Amino acid sequence: MLFTGVSALIRKELLNLLRDPKSAGMIFFPIIIFLTLFVFATTKDVENSCVVIFNQDRGIESTELLDKMVNTKIFKETIYTYNEKDFEKSINSEKAFIGILIPSNFTKNTLVGKQADVQIVTDGRRTNAAMIAYGYLSQILTEYQTAVTSRWAKKIPEISVRTWYNPDKDQKWFSITNLICIIIVSQAVMLTALSIAREKEEGTFDQLIVTPIKPLGLLVGKITPSIIISMFMGACIMFCGNLLYGVPINGNLLLMLFAMTVYVISVVGIGVCIAAFANTQQQAMLGTFIFQMPMTSLSGLMSPVEGIENPIMKIFAKCNPVMYGNRLVKGIMLKDMTIHDALENIIPIIFIGIIVITIASIVFMKKHRI
Repeated sequence: MLFTGVSALIRKELLNLLRDPKSAGMIFFPIIIFLTLFVFATTKDVENSCVVIFNQDRGIESTELLDKMVNTKIFKETIYTYNEKDFEKSINSEKAFIGILIPSNFTKNTLVGKQADVQIVTDGRRTNAAMIAYGYLSQILTEYQTAVTSRWAKKIPEISVRTWYNPDKDQKWFSITNLICIIIVSQAVMLTALSIAREKEEGTFDQLIVTPIKPLGLLVGKITPSIIISMFMGACIMFCGNLLYGVPINGNLLLMLFAMTVYVISVVGIGVCIAAFANTQQQAMLGTFIFQMPMTSLSGLMSPVEGIENPIMKIFAKCNPVMYGNRLVKGIMLKDMTIHDALENIIPIIFIGIIVITIASIVFMKKHRI
């Protein structure tokens, strides 16, 4: 008797979400947008960029080095300047976000085996792109330095770089796996929060309370449609990423299904918690946006969690289910994560989900005297 009428409530919620073409389109249209716009717009590659060069040396060594730097797919356009003022102007006006300055004694010092300096100037207003371009230039400088040093020493240690789990360093693999977590957390939280808030705003939530449906059954009936839709959208992103962009699915699909189910339920619990405090859809919408930004920022989707130094932020990151979901998606799809490794991330998600749903249930019981 605990789940009496729950199936009818689930059917009602699904019909409310899907019977209106506009409402259904707003739910599933983001899949198309994210698979096209998000994948290509969020790339961290800096190909076809512009670089400004001020070469004070004009010697054979500086010319050879610049040829190695410029003749790559990184830079589409090269601006040559002949004085420091124009060099600074090119960066200040954002025509180029990175510049190379070679002093006048570069060739002379290189030929006699002395230290030859090269200055690289980056635009701090575009830190991410500048640092990526700097990484490319640093690799070229290292190779050039090794070649020059080999003239003075017989044996030079060689550096061999291998990239595991993404050998071609395809940025789309990173974008697609991130997109699965992002679309689940955005849709699951919002659909759940708005679904309950709509009932409260229209005054029908109190009518549901007096029905034969038990409180737990009422909660299950309200969150199940969000879980189904979020799981479907996540599966669409995963398989479309595999078919359209070649993102591999190396892990066990049953393990992925179980991990994503636990992850979605935990995230939906956050939506229930927001709805417990919100009385209108507007409040639920604002609460969703307030929670989504820190959850995404502290998940490792934008920047590594290991780089967080603030101890309070570290605690928040460990309490964030999106961080564990991100590890699970990347680990299972790209790495073929084992069950043991997956459980290290699944267990914290379960604890977070239990705590969040418990808080939401207590608030609901007190506010509505369930």
